[in-house]
Amino acid sequence: MITFISRKLTDFLCRKSVIDSGKSEIYQYGYEVLISGLAGILIALIIGIISGRISDAVIFLVYFIPLRQLCGGYHADSYLKCNIVFTGVFSSILIFSYFLPKKLSVAAVIICCAFTFISMLLFSPVENPNKPLDNEQIAKNRRKCIITPILSAISLAAVFFYPVYALTASTTLFSIAVLMIIPKIKDRLKDNKKAV
Repeated sequence: MITFISRKLTDFLCRKSVIDSGKSEIYQYGYEVLISGLAGILIALIIGIISGRISDAVIFLVYFIPLRQLCGGYHADSYLKCNIVFTGVFSSILIFSYFLPKKLSVAAVIICCAFTFISMLLFSPVENPNKPLDNEQIAKNRRKCIITPILSAISLAAVFFYPVYALTASTTLFSIAVLMIIPKIKDRLKDNKKAV
């Protein structure tokens, strides 16, 4: 569906001479990424509105989107799977942050933030095989990941005043770390199969 809409949009803009028809594939890919990203944001906001947790949706999006771009990690092989993973991650975070007993909030936030910080130090950025980074981009993204300790500190400070929001923020950080580790595990399993 996203590919179909992007193709139609690209064809329309080429016919109107708004974009160069020689670069139509590049534009189509760009529109696919844009539409898929907007769909994910819209889904998170709709879930936030329906569940009465719009603030959590905003926190999730503010933490998740920029860090995923900087840190990389697991990428699904279709836009549908990508949005399913995105929706699943967000829904899991909402459920966890809502049902975890308040007395465990501080411990959960500390564990999530520590795990994320260590993962960022060890692995970030994790490259997408379809979008490799050069050495300069890797160094630049790694430097920008310095925002992670800042976001972790905000989560830790908030746990005493807004425990549910702090859990949403810290579990979002945790989910980004997990999504960074998944490709590393997959690579290790491939290497083990080749060795056998």
